[in-house]
Amino acid sequence: MQIIETPRLTLRYITSLDAIALMPILGDEEVMQYSIIGVHSPNQIKQFIEQRLLSYLEYGFGLYAVVHKQSQQMIGYSGFFIQSIEQRREVEIGYRLAKKYWGQGLATEAGLAVIKYGRNRFNFQRYICLIETENQRSIRVATKLGMKLEKKIVYHGLDVAMYSLNCE
Repeated sequence: MQIIETPRLTLRYITSLDAIALMPILGDEEVMQYSIIGVHSPNQIKQFIEQRLLSYLEYGFGLYAVVHKQSQQMIGYSGFFIQSIEQRREVEIGYRLAKKYWGQGLATEAGLAVIKYGRNRFNFQRYICLIETENQRSIRVATKLGMKLEKKIVYHGLDVAMYSLNCE
């Protein structure tokens, strides 16, 4: 079921049928370089999908499959999820694309659409991104989304930069 449409992308719910499409994304060392979990095994991809389905049931939102309109292929995911940062509930924007689609502005396109959808559908007024300080690609996307560096924190034992966007 389609949730969001942009000029080049469609975002829809992730389903169990996406396991094969996620293998070259979540299984790619370079794509997963800055992931807390790292490269995913087939079993971890199955767990990733189950977590997305639970998020849709529990919150009504989550990370969504990013489908390239031209090829009709799933090329990654983007969306939001709840984080607890210093005893505060935050809405984090997530995005991850297959390496083949890097550098084309697609993560930014998906992220901007997700922010607009979150404001309109769920009335989210603030978003964050937690990014390892060496992850320049992700920092570039966050800044193109309008986010600013708020502070540096330790998250799951990693030094990360917390970027934020207030939409109020």
